[in-house]
Amino acid sequence: MEQHQFFLRAIGEPHADWQVEALQDYLLRLKPFAKVDVRILREGHQGSSTPNIETARKTEADALLASLPKGGTIIALDETGRNFTSLQFAQKLRTWTDGGAPVTFLLGGSWGLDPTVRSQAHATIALGAHTLPHILARIVLLEQLYRAETILRGKTYHK
Repeated sequence: MEQHQFFLRAIGEPHADWQVEALQDYLLRLKPFAKVDVRILREGHQGSSTPNIETARKTEADALLASLPKGGTIIALDETGRNFTSLQFAQKLRTWTDGGAPVTFLLGGSWGLDPTVRSQAHATIALGAHTLPHILARIVLLEQLYRAETILRGKTYHK
C-alpha cells in the first residue's frame, strides 16, 4: 500500500508543552504510512480580548482557503459534520485517497469554521458529538488518521 498524502491546515498555535508533544508523537507515528504537511495559520482575533467573532471566523476562513493545495479532497472538521466510527473513517479515508489523491483537513479556531469553508469542502466530519478545543481536535484527528492507517494495513493498534 502506498504512502498517503495529507495536508492539515489549522488555526492557532498550541500553547502547552503536552499539546506540542502529542502532535509531534502522532506525526511521528504517521510517518511510515503518510506524508503529512501541517500548516498553522494565525487566529483571526488579531490579539483582541473582545474580538468580533464573525470577523475573526471570516479572516480565518480566508487564510484556510488561501492555503489549500491544488487538487485532492477537502475535508472540513466541524461539530456539525458527520460522525464516523474508526472503522468507517478508515474506509472513508481509503475512498478519499484512492489513486494517490491527497486529502486536506481544515480545522478552524476557537469559534469554529466559517460557512464558506464548509461550502468549499467535499465533506464535513465531526470527531464526536461534543465540542473539542481546536488544539485537542487537531490531536484527535492525527490519532484517528494513525488509527485509520493501521486499520487499512492490518496492524494491531486498533482493537
